[in-house]
Amino acid sequence: MNTGYTIGMAADSGTKPGKVKNGRPLILFVDDNDVLRNIISEVLERAGYSVICADSGKSCLKTLTEIYPDLILLDIMMEPMDGYETLLAIRKSPACKDIPIVTLTGKIFLPSEMIEYGKEISGWIKKPIRMEPFIEMVQQIFAELEEDKRVALEMAENGSIQEQYNIAMHRRRHRVLNRIYEGILNQCITPEKEICSAWGEDTKMMQQIISEEEEWCRAHGLL
Repeated sequence: MNTGYTIGMAADSGTKPGKVKNGRPLILFVDDNDVLRNIISEVLERAGYSVICADSGKSCLKTLTEIYPDLILLDIMMEPMDGYETLLAIRKSPACKDIPIVTLTGKIFLPSEMIEYGKEISGWIKKPIRMEPFIEMVQQIFAELEEDKRVALEMAENGSIQEQYNIAMHRRRHRVLNRIYEGILNQCITPEKEICSAWGEDTKMMQQIISEEEEWCRAHGLL
């Protein structure tokens, strides 16, 4: 019997997660707003997390050559390298391609963004950030990732690490994609309603992506 994979780590990466000596989960917070970085890092540390900050996409990528965080909180609206460019750059690294990433954005989440990036993230937090709900959401994300691991270990107890990893990954994707889809639809109120009605084929593609995840989860006994 194997001991299972580590949350946020590819089954074949061989990379160990970055925990500081006090054993707290390590969060990398990436945002180009100096004030917000200071506030968020202080709030997260008070909530029991260790925090390292990066002020740009480039700084984030450099930091990831030195540490392996348990979670990345990634702002989308950055310059010159925005959050989505940073996300894709992170995923190109074999050692970092499965670190859980939660995006933060103050703009409307578009269907095209769900289609292109939805499978790559573990959550989506809307700005402006209200601290108490923000901390609760971070805690919930960690709890859900732990539950994904528990279910995977239980369902593939005698299977390979890759099988366990696949179960946890698809369970997470099914959950997150549905939430993003619901969040996108909830944005469709005046004055955005006309925009939503124009999405057309993108809406069908979002539904197809969710349907594919549902089929996989049903076929493997997750639903």
